[in-house]
Amino acid sequence: MVDTAAPWCILDPDLARSAERHLESLPDIASLDTRLGRFTGRLYRGTTTVLAEGGEALAVDTTFFLAQDWTGGNFIGYQGFLERFRFAVDPGLNRFSFSPL
Repeated sequence: MVDTAAPWCILDPDLARSAERHLESLPDIASLDTRLGRFTGRLYRGTTTVLAEGGEALAVDTTFFLAQDWTGGNFIGYQGFLERFRFAVDPGLNRFSFSPL
């Protein structure tokens, strides 16, 4: 889910366990207040490749929030990801468009 109010990309715990070994752990513990309550976890840094149906894929330095007790699914967040490239969402066509800054 694209969530421009989410401060970071948030991964489901099963996906987080798989991705964690490919990510760099940042030193600080982080907490996140959500509609589901407060979650404590860690921030990680890695590269996300946004695949394109037309044009070229885009590699983006990404900050992820990983918490073992997170139950809200996967979110694409603004801070640490979407803020690093130009994007547009067309809900009528269910289309996500992007380009480098």
